[in-house]
Amino acid sequence: MHKEIKEIFELTMKKNVRTSSFLETGFSNKNYLINDAFVIRMPRELADPTLDFAKEKQVYEVIDPLNISEKIANFDTTTGIKISKFVHGTRKYVETPTNEQILYVAKKLKKLHSSDIKLPFGYVMFHKLEVYKKGVDESLFITKSYETRVIKEVRKIFAKSPLTLCHNDLVKDNLLFKFSNVVFIDWEYGSMNNPYFDLASFISENNLSEEQEEYFLSKYFGYKYNTIRKKRVDLFIAFQDILFYYWAQFMFARRHDEIYNIIAKDKLRRIQSKQ
Repeated sequence: MHKEIKEIFELTMKKNVRTSSFLETGFSNKNYLINDAFVIRMPRELADPTLDFAKEKQVYEVIDPLNISEKIANFDTTTGIKISKFVHGTRKYVETPTNEQILYVAKKLKKLHSSDIKLPFGYVMFHKLEVYKKGVDESLFITKSYETRVIKEVRKIFAKSPLTLCHNDLVKDNLLFKFSNVVFIDWEYGSMNNPYFDLASFISENNLSEEQEEYFLSKYFGYKYNTIRKKRVDLFIAFQDILFYYWAQFMFARRHDEIYNIIAKDKLRRIQSKQ
């Protein structure tokens, strides 16, 4: 463990570091388990410039009563260093979530999206797309006609639907399953958004099969699930493929980590299969 991290933890928490270990999670941060009780998050250099640590802290404050996330012990909005309580007894799926785990996610998202929580800032996904795209060489741009059509259709849905508080980054590493429950961690992108974004995120980022997708959406929507809602989810998945393709290319250009190149290629294959 770096001396700097030990000093930060002991100075902030007024506790000695007895044990520590590096946690193999996340692209944007380095995480360390301290004393088998706390996790300290250290943001990596050249992180996503659209992130705002002050907003992330505010999200954690408003969702605390919902008991859907990890508990925060200290949050430095200047550096983004976050110290949270370690969630014991959790597990992640190996290859794909089980129906039981999918049900937990559907119920927890419904609880989040149905809350009365309102925040003065949104995910601004169209702005993010422009930021990422400006940092990518034009030779890597995807087919303009397809991109324009998808964005246009998603804008229509976005304009007509009410916004709710969303997690916006439901990748495997942010889902901790415990008993008959799931905990959503790392709310860096948490903000007001169209709830379809979360539904698409869980389906897309966890590679749900068609059967799993149908099960998930039927459990989330209940009797209100229909082909119209399914089409909206599909459009948001298509948009996220575009958004995160440019995000991955943008981050690869900044940090040159091969993982971003792998993600970009995967998103491009998905995009090309739909054109």
